[in-house]
Amino acid sequence: MPKNKQAEFIRFNTIKEYINDILKMRSSDSSVKKFIKEFDSAIATTLIDAGKLSKEDKRNTVMDEDIITAIEKHLGKKHLTWQETAEEIIKQNPTDLGKISKAINDYIAKEQKKK
Repeated sequence: MPKNKQAEFIRFNTIKEYINDILKMRSSDSSVKKFIKEFDSAIATTLIDAGKLSKEDKRNTVMDEDIITAIEKHLGKKHLTWQETAEEIIKQNPTDLGKISKAINDYIAKEQKKK
């Protein structure tokens, strides 16, 4: 595919049929085309970033963490409960856990100086 051509991930008929069958509505062709253009662009951008994250970790495989980070960057973050946050932190490698610990300790020290 040429570099200046946008990737086509979403098919026109898929969206038209979904709107018709599931939403029980009609849709204009221009609205479906706009929807597809925007989401195809978001998908491409997200996948490119996920690939970059994988390469930064010296991997040739895009992993869940790459996709999750890229989706959060481009499509918004998922709000995690405290327990989910703790579970995500614990999954980190020892080096990153050390950085997280240092950041927390630095924050606590900064807040104590304010008092």
